Amino acid sequence: MTQPLETQTEALHPNYEKLLRAFDLFTSASASLQNSYLELQSEARRLSSELECANTELIKSLEAKEKIQNYLSSILESLSNGVLVVNPEGMLTVCNPAASRMLGLPQSTWVTTQPSESLPLPDKLRTWIRESLQASAVMTEDLELEVASAEGNSRFFMVSRSPVIDPKGKCSGTTIILKDITRLKELEHQTQRAQRLQAMGEMAVQLAHEIRNPLGSIELFASLLKSELQPGTDTRAWADQISTGIRFLNTIVSNMLSFARPSKLQIRHFDLGELIETTLSFVEPVFAQRRIQVRCESLQEFVSLDGDPEMLRQMLMNLFMNALQAMPEEGNLNVRTRQQSSGWVEIAVEDSGIGIAPENIDRIFDPFFTTNEKGTGLGLSLVYQIVEKHGGRVEARSESGKGTCFTVCLPLARSEPC
Repeated sequence: MTQPLETQTEALHPNYEKLLRAFDLFTSASASLQNSYLELQSEARRLSSELECANTELIKSLEAKEKIQNYLSSILESLSNGVLVVNPEGMLTVCNPAASRMLGLPQSTWVTTQPSESLPLPDKLRTWIRESLQASAVMTEDLELEVASAEGNSRFFMVSRSPVIDPKGKCSGTTIILKDITRLKELEHQTQRAQRLQAMGEMAVQLAHEIRNPLGSIELFASLLKSELQPGTDTRAWADQISTGIRFLNTIVSNMLSFARPSKLQIRHFDLGELIETTLSFVEPVFAQRRIQVRCESLQEFVSLDGDPEMLRQMLMNLFMNALQAMPEEGNLNVRTRQQSSGWVEIAVEDSGIGIAPENIDRIFDPFFTTNEKGTGLGLSLVYQIVEKHGGRVEARSESGKGTCFTVCLPLARSEPC
């Protein structure tokens, strides 16, 4: 009789039940592993999604940070004030183009971090920065700084400073702001000049009238005396010297009155060459007494100007008298006139006198400034004022011991007189 299949299998495999249990365990483990794998895939997708969102936010943050940085850089580059930032170690971390131009720093300082001590800064500013980095430094005071430009002119800057405070409240450096106050200094200088002129106004008018009354009498009696004396005699020469002194006094009085009571221009057409010749002829006796050779190179043709001839005559008189005072004994005076193609005429008055010291050349047109003990300091100031009223310009070039040359440029008349 044949046995059942299961009985036969059990007979062939006595560990059949163990195999079945192992198979069931394997099936269960496989199912669990598959579930874990599915969960892992789900978690991986979730993490990938979160990472993608984080990367997107990071990119946006970096773009926003770069945009803000570029915006701040654009602001720094467009500022007219100079900006410097120095960290606690003394390294210059920020320098905008305006600061670089003001201080004459190389362009490389815009984008590189450099030790502030190694930069070509003015000594006064370098010391001021060093003091700013000290823990006990007071950040309220400002510094007025004068810096010489490449052209030789001086520029003035107001420098202020303030600490850089980080989010933790700790000082992480010093911010330095430079503001150009050169124009403000010029306006301050002009205001001081105007105040000085106003202060002498009433005194000058009263003094001028008090002097002119006896001066007219002296001039009258000197003229009468000369008419009674023979030419070539000592007494006639003394009378001529009296007339010369009267001319000097009259010029001084006229300068004082011009400053005290500025008059309006009486514009009309006139010939510049004729004006120069008549003015030179008026002062020629004075130059002859000092043994000063006068040479005039005037234009041959008619040079028409629109201006006040009396004011310009006074301007020329002051330049000639200034040259006379610069040449106590003997010398040469050259007067040159040159017409420019740009619609200007140039008048040069050059003497071979003592010259002007370099430290005084920028102050010679200031009222009351003079290096002559007997001078009033008004002659050249009046020259500047008259030339300015006529829309011109005046410059001085001098070398100590070798003479001075004043150059006056005036605009030519727009049309010929009718």
